[in-house]
Amino acid sequence: MSAPAFVLEIRAWLLFLTVDFREIADDSDHPFLFKIENKNGRQIDLFLRKIGNTHDYPLDYFETGIERRVVLWEDLWHTKQDIIKSRLLAQLGTSHRIPARLTKVHRLDRPTTSRFLQENHLQSPTLAKYSYGLYLPVQYFRVLPFPEEFTASSGQEGGLLVAIATFARPRNFPRDHGIHRSFELVRFASLRYHTVVGGLDKLLKYFTKTHAPNDLMTYADLEWSDGQGYQKLGFEAQGDTLPHDFWVDPQTMIRYEPQRLPDGLDAQNAPQMGFIGIKNAGSRKFVKLIHPQLPKP
Repeated sequence: MSAPAFVLEIRAWLLFLTVDFREIADDSDHPFLFKIENKNGRQIDLFLRKIGNTHDYPLDYFETGIERRVVLWEDLWHTKQDIIKSRLLAQLGTSHRIPARLTKVHRLDRPTTSRFLQENHLQSPTLAKYSYGLYLPVQYFRVLPFPEEFTASSGQEGGLLVAIATFARPRNFPRDHGIHRSFELVRFASLRYHTVVGGLDKLLKYFTKTHAPNDLMTYADLEWSDGQGYQKLGFEAQGDTLPHDFWVDPQTMIRYEPQRLPDGLDAQNAPQMGFIGIKNAGSRKFVKLIHPQLPKP
């Protein structure tokens, strides 16, 4: 059977990376699967989904024993290819590493946050009450693979913005021993093709010290992670959400949430206009209890 164009493009990219991989595809209804392994033994099951393919495969389709499983849709490959490649390289452990201990935390304004998320995060920027970033000072640019590329535009803080985390305003819940303040970690992103080692941990600790939450909650996108990284930071899984619906314009490959379709379109007439409906794999909720309320003496 002939592979879709985006599958051929991914195959060519993997060949360029000189990683070991094998391809599995059974029939025209079957999604493609690339089983990838780099020279250090890291493995990824890369599960490719073409828009319009209605064959539903559960995530347990992947064989057991593979730690990293990724579901990649055709539209995202076309519209956010650099970010996709960056995340896959991070999964393989081959992105450029920056020690978080070299960075400094700064509060970010909305334009800086929005621009960084647009360039480095798969999901669209969303409003958040608080945004903090890690800046790498100029004197540590030596850890970058091509420091001269960043020296001229090192940012207003005298360094390079290499990671950010955004948080929603707190939700307050009455408890027997006082008000329980819960904050949501909305977005976390690193500079494309770079991994800030310990970056999320550093930002969470700074946020906790600054705002004293009783707990932090967040969601892991099950198409990219089962949330093991959050568990290593003290979060506990609290259950999964249902798959989320999207509409894709096959001409532009732009993905829309149902409530954000172009003017004049809704779930009823979108198919008549050629839009294709897809469902993602859902999310997993994680909560980290930080400062539980203690009984009054």
